[in-house]
Amino acid sequence: MAEELQHLIERIQKEAVDTGEKQAATLVSQAKEKAAAIVKDAEDKARAFLQKAERDAEAFTERSTKTLSQAARDLLITVGEGVSNILSELVANSVDKALDAQVLQKMLVKMVESYAAKGGSETRLEVLISPEDQKQLADFFNEQYNQKLKNGVEIRTDKNIIKGFRVGFANGQVYHDFTKDAIAEALSNFLRPQLAEIVHRAAKEDQAPGSSKK
Repeated sequence: MAEELQHLIERIQKEAVDTGEKQAATLVSQAKEKAAAIVKDAEDKARAFLQKAERDAEAFTERSTKTLSQAARDLLITVGEGVSNILSELVANSVDKALDAQVLQKMLVKMVESYAAKGGSETRLEVLISPEDQKQLADFFNEQYNQKLKNGVEIRTDKNIIKGFRVGFANGQVYHDFTKDAIAEALSNFLRPQLAEIVHRAAKEDQAPGSSKK
C-alpha cells in the first residue's frame, strides 16, 4: 500500500513537472515570437523611416539644386543686364563725344561727295541735324557744296535729334539714320553678343571642377 502511494505521488510529481515544462516552453516560444514580431516591426519602421529620410534628402537636394541654379541664372541675367546697360551708356557717351561738329562735317562731306559723284545732283539732298549743330554745319555746307550740287543741300533742324544727323532726299521717302541713338544702338547690338559670350565663359569657368575664388 505504501509503495502504491509512493508510486502515485511520483507520477503526480512527474506529470506536474512535465506540464510545467510544457507550459514554460510554450511561454518561452510565445515570448520569442512576440520579441521577433517587435524586432521585425521596429526594423520595418526603421527601414521606412530611412527610406523616407532618403527621399526627403533627395527632394531637398533637388530643390536646393534647382533653387541655386535659378539663383545663378537670375544673377547672371542681372549682371548681364547691368553690364549691358553700362555698355550702352558707355557707347552712348563715347558716340556723344565722338560726334562733334568736325566729325559730322567729315561724315556729311563723304556722303554728299558720293551722292554727287553718282549723278544725284538732280535731286535736292536733305540733311536733318540737331538745333545745336545747325549754325556751324549749315554755314559750312552752304559755302562748300551748293555750287557742286545743282539743287544744293537743304539743312534742316529736327528737335528730336540730339547728336548726329539723318540724310535723305527732299521728298522725305528715304532717310539714312546716323544719329547718336542709332549709332549707339548699332554698336551696342554688335557688342552685346560678345559681352554675352564673355559672361557665359566666365560662368563656365566659375563652375568648372577645381575652380576657386580668391
